[in-house]
Amino acid sequence: METTQVCIVDDTGRKIASMKVESSPDMIENVLREVGGVERAVIETGRMSLAICHGLCALDIAIVCIDARQTHQSLKALKANKTDPHGAAGLAQLARTGFYKEVHVKSPAAHGV
Repeated sequence: METTQVCIVDDTGRKIASMKVESSPDMIENVLREVGGVERAVIETGRMSLAICHGLCALDIAIVCIDARQTHQSLKALKANKTDPHGAAGLAQLARTGFYKEVHVKSPAAHGV
């Protein structure tokens, strides 16, 4: 099973939690609810984004999918290495600041799922 790096920051940008979990909406939801106070989750486009976005929405987690190319350019500008922990921390900062472009995630039916 694949894993997802989760990073949670407070409203000042201070890292509250960072961990690797199984790439399933249930496992990600557990972490977000355990930490508490999470306004929204951000995921970048990729092969797991459809399942995770729809799964978290079904669990009443506010989720935003953002363009991976923009994320890459933003993190490059911040001179952050694109490792899983750094990438997750960068996504958390983008979510905090609102400096991202949301992309539409098609319904599972539109994907033939």
